[in-house]
Amino acid sequence: PKELSIPCGTFEAVAQYKNKRLWQKSLLVMALMVVLFIYHTKLGWEPWMVAAIALTILVFLSRKVDLDKVTGHLETPLLMFFIALFILIGGVEKSGLLELIGEQFKPIILEHPLGAALLLLWVAAILSALIDNIPFTAAMIPVLAGLQLQGVNVSVMWWALAMGVGMGGNGSHIGSTANVYIVTISERLARETGNPSLAITPGMWFRKGTPAMLLTLTLCSIFIWLGYDYLYVEGLAH
Repeated sequence: PKELSIPCGTFEAVAQYKNKRLWQKSLLVMALMVVLFIYHTKLGWEPWMVAAIALTILVFLSRKVDLDKVTGHLETPLLMFFIALFILIGGVEKSGLLELIGEQFKPIILEHPLGAALLLLWVAAILSALIDNIPFTAAMIPVLAGLQLQGVNVSVMWWALAMGVGMGGNGSHIGSTANVYIVTISERLARETGNPSLAITPGMWFRKGTPAMLLTLTLCSIFIWLGYDYLYVEGLAH
């Protein structure tokens, strides 16, 4: 679309890196971090420990880099936004609202599993678009895990939750952490180039992201509806 078109030279000028060896080492550290995030539970580590280890390694690798210059590029408004967002999310979690919503799903899952899967898909998507996809996921995991321990086959529910929060994150600019970050970067690029059309505004995201979310959710609904029996049997097999 014309409103999202950006000259390639603009990105090349901004994204150019000068220390190729450090860039390659950083990619290796990132790969190590991803592996550790996958296996952190088996290692008995908390997620923050993995991030701290990766950060420490990068600090030692970049000892010749001017840290003052690097910190000057930090997006302070973005950091403050995340601080405020997670405070808000923490308040919602402590209020018990998400747990209450999760508990309401229990009888529906037991009595109408297919309807519950479709309902969970759309509720997860809408809440993810409104308040970020992390808190609702964190609230629903213990509910589904508890039902699974009771012998209830919730394999389809796991699919519905994963697809709901994944697709729902596309519905708004605050739907996921990545969304907020890329919006902030686009705003900075617009300021630096003097071209305000490069900024991704909430209105633009709504016009582009919400229809995409609705389309993908419709496709996911069809997938669950058509593949319910297969997914249910696969859940019994495992």
